[in-house]
Amino acid sequence: MKTALLNQPYQWSSEGLIRKWMRWALFFFLMASLFGLAMRYFFIGDLPYFEYTHLLHAHSHIALLGWGYLLVTGCLVSLYVKNPTRTKTYKVLFTGSIVSTLGMMASFPVQGYGLYSITFSTLHLLFSYGFAYHFLKDLGSSKGKLDKTLIRFSIWWMLLSSLGLWAIAPIGAILGKLHPLYTLSVQWFLHFQFNGWFIYALLGMLVYLAQGRSMRIQVNPWVMVSLHLSLICTYALTVTWHLPTAGLLSINAIGVSLQFLAYISILYPVFKKLFPFSGLPIVYEEKILYAGLLFLGLKALIQLTLVFPDAAAASHEVRGFVIGFIHLIMLGAISFGVGGILLMRKILPSSMESRWGWTLLLAAFVFSELLLFTQGLMQWQQWGTLPNYHKLIFYASALFPVSLGLIGLGSLRATPSKSFSKLSPKTEKAVLVH
Repeated sequence: MKTALLNQPYQWSSEGLIRKWMRWALFFFLMASLFGLAMRYFFIGDLPYFEYTHLLHAHSHIALLGWGYLLVTGCLVSLYVKNPTRTKTYKVLFTGSIVSTLGMMASFPVQGYGLYSITFSTLHLLFSYGFAYHFLKDLGSSKGKLDKTLIRFSIWWMLLSSLGLWAIAPIGAILGKLHPLYTLSVQWFLHFQFNGWFIYALLGMLVYLAQGRSMRIQVNPWVMVSLHLSLICTYALTVTWHLPTAGLLSINAIGVSLQFLAYISILYPVFKKLFPFSGLPIVYEEKILYAGLLFLGLKALIQLTLVFPDAAAASHEVRGFVIGFIHLIMLGAISFGVGGILLMRKILPSSMESRWGWTLLLAAFVFSELLLFTQGLMQWQQWGTLPNYHKLIFYASALFPVSLGLIGLGSLRATPSKSFSKLSPKTEKAVLVH
């Protein structure tokens, strides 16, 4: 009996909305990469009229709330919202997110944190609340399905992360931005965004993809408990920045260990069903997803090294490690993981331009990660600096907008019949298991 690992290609009466959703996500990814490139240029030349910190805020907000948010929410809607009457609701939420992100993109480079940038950030947060409310209703209350359990918790973690944002203003006004609680509030938001909202959503969508229409992946209930505990315990590492105690480091060590075990328990059956090694060639779309899975596993492996106190200290003291790890989650696991799902589901086109773009994006990511972690390792071990590091990382960063331009071009040139059509015979054959 043959069981398709992929569901049918995405078909919904509002396919135009999802296509626009993804195009805007790619546009914000492109803009975030340009802001990042400008930041790199500060170390090798002069860039008048801009401040580095303002560009940093613009880069991080557009990457997180533009690319990351739209990528994940668009994929979730395409997978789980089947009722065409819900198109109008999600169109309003999508439009609101676009307007607020455009406002952040225009205001952050000019004023950093100011009246307009904070207003648009707050507006985006409110629209994310609206998305959470409506999507949870559409997701339903079915129990026992691992993918929906993970997705549901991802939404709850997104909502919980926002408490850190609401705490920033009163803490900054009363205690000042230098107070530890201010930093802890920012890190609360980032921790539950990256490791909760994005990672849980990716895990849920991977399970959905692997299950197909007739199979179900089940894990021991303790796996979910371990995953939740790991998310909470690993926040202790942030607290050690201001309160370095052995007890907190031990809590973090427990957290990363539980996380590693939970990832294995969930990803192993997913990997077996997505890549059964049946002798059939792995098609291009699967290679992108494969890369995302590898980066997700690498994220867990790197965090596992934090059971050693010296490595835990270096994880936040060495800038190369910090940036490299954030990029590993957002650019590696999320971008290639969710991007691979969208490619396999024919939501993102797989044209020649798109394939060249994804290939170049992968090369740029690997090149930049090698530079960041090598520079971090040399700094940590006091071996000096990598020769021509700032020029090399600038050149690596320059590949990102080029690759995204190619992916965007492929998306713009794709017709509805191409991007939402039936699977090609090669792809359909490759995703069947005997």
